[in-house]
Amino acid sequence: MLITRPNHDVTTNYLYFWSQELINQAKKNNLKVVDLAKKRANAKEFNSVIKKIKPSLIVINGHGNGSSVAGYDDEPLVIAGQNEIILNKAIVYARSCKSAETLGPKSIKSGCKTYIGYDDDFVFVTEDNKLTKPLEDKTSEMFMEPSNYIVISLLKGHTTDDANQRSKKLFKHNIQKLTTSIATKEDNELIPYLVWDYSHQVCLGDPNAAI
Repeated sequence: MLITRPNHDVTTNYLYFWSQELINQAKKNNLKVVDLAKKRANAKEFNSVIKKIKPSLIVINGHGNGSSVAGYDDEPLVIAGQNEIILNKAIVYARSCKSAETLGPKSIKSGCKTYIGYDDDFVFVTEDNKLTKPLEDKTSEMFMEPSNYIVISLLKGHTTDDANQRSKKLFKHNIQKLTTSIATKEDNELIPYLVWDYSHQVCLGDPNAAI
């Protein structure tokens, strides 16, 4: 597994910390992990590692748009129409905004087995007093745990479609929790954002692929 974990702003720092669970799970399953953390999440190292070890699973955390995903300081790592061939034969999960809109389909055409990502923004809500301690942020956990579950499911041998559905089921569970009578007004305000991620999380390519 190759995973990128830039941490140059609040958003990527949250992804950086919440992705540690994925690294732990991979190592528990005796899967070799290359962790491109912090400044190592750059195009040169990303390309070098993929060419050298050809990872079966690539997990990308970072900012993105319809046609690209980025690493540290928003340096583009994969750009549609330029180097999506680098994802050839891999299963990819991109926790970034909009990349499943254009980059995802182009990657599949270039031989990527499955591309799981978001065809619009990936959003999550944070607590102001937990910005320096992301793992203690119970609000962000409502978003991070379901998105993490994609990779955890893949690491446990599930197919890409199954991993996507299991993640969505967890999103749905969190949504339902917030609709109970004991939920606060603040809780209710999270529902549209959880529904948004649930709705825009897509699985492209081979639904039966597994690592």
